[in-house]
Amino acid sequence: MVFGLWKRRKDMTPYTLYRSVMDQSRLPVFFEQWGVPDTIEGRFDLLIAHSVLVLKRLKAVQGERAEEAADRSQNFADVLFKDLDRAMRETGVSDVGVPKKMNKLASAFFGRGKAFTQALDAQDRAAMIEAVQRNFSETTVDRPAEVGEAPGSPLNAEALADYLIRVDASLHDQSDDDLLSGMPVWPSWPENLQQAGDVSAA
Repeated sequence: MVFGLWKRRKDMTPYTLYRSVMDQSRLPVFFEQWGVPDTIEGRFDLLIAHSVLVLKRLKAVQGERAEEAADRSQNFADVLFKDLDRAMRETGVSDVGVPKKMNKLASAFFGRGKAFTQALDAQDRAAMIEAVQRNFSETTVDRPAEVGEAPGSPLNAEALADYLIRVDASLHDQSDDDLLSGMPVWPSWPENLQQAGDVSAA
């Protein structure tokens, strides 16, 4: 009986992985130094960027664990979009409006995934900077300021691009076990980064 209950227990690994991605995407450096607004849109941009890199790494798993990695990718994506759906409803989006907004988020997710992956696979820093500038600008830089909101700092696309390039390399240097267990190790860097290009020196 006990073993039957154990077998039916939900696999928490996708949730562990999602929590790791979420925590990393909320680090203060993005908002305080690199110009990403601490708003729903800005947090979404960072969450999607980190999620894309994790899914890219899972897709690279080969051999006997490739099927497991594919399942982990699907489960992670399910958790991600379920949480986005929940967040929308909590902000007051109606049941009728949620599907339309979710379709828009899904389109943004896959579009950014393609842009970031192409630049990273080509090891093209200029293309990565352009992809960051274009995709983050869609929901953050060009967002109209709310009443009483202080103007934010300009988006530091170079710093963000360099950081994402470094994260991608770090994830690919890790073992498949780290990713499949839901515990990726994120690269660290100095707290006082001010200029793009310093990321690689950490």
